[in-house]
Amino acid sequence: MKTTTQWLVTLTFRVTVSGVQSKDDSVAAGLEQLRQSLNRGEEVPMEASVRRITNLVEDEPIFGVKW
Repeated sequence: MKTTTQWLVTLTFRVTVSGVQSKDDSVAAGLEQLRQSLNRGEEVPMEASVRRITNLVEDEPIFGVKW
């Protein structure tokens, strides 16, 4: 049985916003700024972390025993 490898990808984008009064407004403004930058084709500062999602039974030994 062939399985497809799954990956958990977490992307962190950093933008600076001003002129907003609340956390919710800053999130909305940050998302809008990110969207506009992506639409213009600009590079956006980003960090990525990736880890493979594994099936515990198939890939990881439990107490030193591989099932």
